[in-house]
This record gives sequence, structure tokens and C-alpha cells, in this order.
Amino acid sequence: MYFCDESSQSGDTYMAVAGIAVARDAIPYILGKMTEIRTTYGKQGEVKWKNAKSRSGLVHEAYIKLLFELVAEGRLHFHIRFSRMDEYDHRKSGPRRKIDTVSKAFFQLLLHRPVIFYGAEADLYVHPDDGDCTKQLPDQISALNYIGRRSCGAHNIVKLVQPRSSEREPMLQLLDCTLGALAAYRNGRHEKDGISDTKKRLATLAFELTEWPDIHGNCWQKKKLNRWNAVPKLKKESAAGGTSLG
Repeated sequence: MYFCDESSQSGDTYMAVAGIAVARDAIPYILGKMTEIRTTYGKQGEVKWKNAKSRSGLVHEAYIKLLFELVAEGRLHFHIRFSRMDEYDHRKSGPRRKIDTVSKAFFQLLLHRPVIFYGAEADLYVHPDDGDCTKQLPDQISALNYIGRRSCGAHNIVKLVQPRSSEREPMLQLLDCTLGALAAYRNGRHEKDGISDTKKRLATLAFELTEWPDIHGNCWQKKKLNRWNAVPKLKKESAAGGTSLG
């Protein structure tokens, strides 16, 4: 199963999409750990990066630590894709412009991470956080499977793409805390005024737990904890002396 979400598509330099890959039979164990955290801190309602404030930051911190513990145990894989929104011509993305740019980022994440990483050995059931940016993804199953068949030699890799509400899906909440923290770190918000001390602490914590030397560049071959800083195709061509972004 693959749960995915986005962060920082507006008001920041870098937008991020991220996903967690988890075997279906590992989910009860993970949900049990999350229930223990909620019980310990008496947390009610949805846990999201957006509501990581001083009084509730301990739950978010525990979720971030749990995610990295699960990665270390091999129960969960985490993938994140950053992209500079000002490097894209949103008019060329589609009629919804920026929304279509984000939707395409989700497609690229799904194709190059779960499909390429696991397609040869596992059936994929994908659950994005629901919203305008993901509502067209169910229509992309055929495209994902077509490219996946050519890349992995396996047929019908993606069995389902079904957006879910993060309010009712705990796995999306687990993802959201670390995604939001790393997106904040990538955008340097942990060094700026205007962000709470709680979120500064959580952003720094999440980055430190990755054990990455920095948050730039890519680590392509690492399935368990994967970072991808995307560059638009036209920008690559321009850097090579070809087409400009226009």
C-alpha cells in the first residue's frame, strides 16, 4: 500500500510530494503504535503538520520519531520529491495550471518510486490525500501500468488509486507530520521569523533523523529513505544549451 500527500504548494519556494510504502500486514502494528501515542498524550482529532502548535507538538514529534523508527525496522519506506514551483510554466501543465503541476508531481512520484521500486514484485494499492490535486490520479492507472510494464516487465502493477480523507486515514496523518516538517526545512522556514518554536524544533528534528548530510540533490537507489530534488525537463535542456524555459 502506498499513501501520498503534498505540502507547500503555495507561499513557498519548494513544493513537496511524498509517500510511504508499507505492506498491508504491517498496518495493524503501525496503527497500534499510533494509538499508543494518542492515548499517552490524550490526543483527539486529526494530527497534521498544520496543527502542530505548542500544546500539541509532542504528538507530532512522536509521530515523526515513529516514522523513522519504522523505516529503521524495515516496516515502512519513505520517499519525498521536492520541486521549485517558479521553475515550471504552469500554463503548460494544463487548464488548472498550478493544480495540474502538482498533480503531475504526484504522477511522477508514483511512477518513479512505488511503480519502479516495487512493481516487479508487488501489487500496488495507492491512497493519496483527497483534494483537487489528486482527484484525477485514478484516471492515470492505465498510464502508470503502461510505463510500468515497459520498465518492470510486470502487468497491471497498480491495482487501485483511491484518494482518502486524511481526517479518517491515520496513515496519511503519520506521513503528513514528517512531510510537513521536511518541506519546512527545505524552504528554510526553520530559520525564519513567523514560524512557531514548535515547528522550528520539529523541522530540525525530522531532518536530523534522516541522517542526510544535506537536503539537496538526490539519493536514487535508497528505497527505504529516498530524497528527490526534481528539475523541470525544459530547465535541463536549457542547461545543456538547448531549449529555454520561455
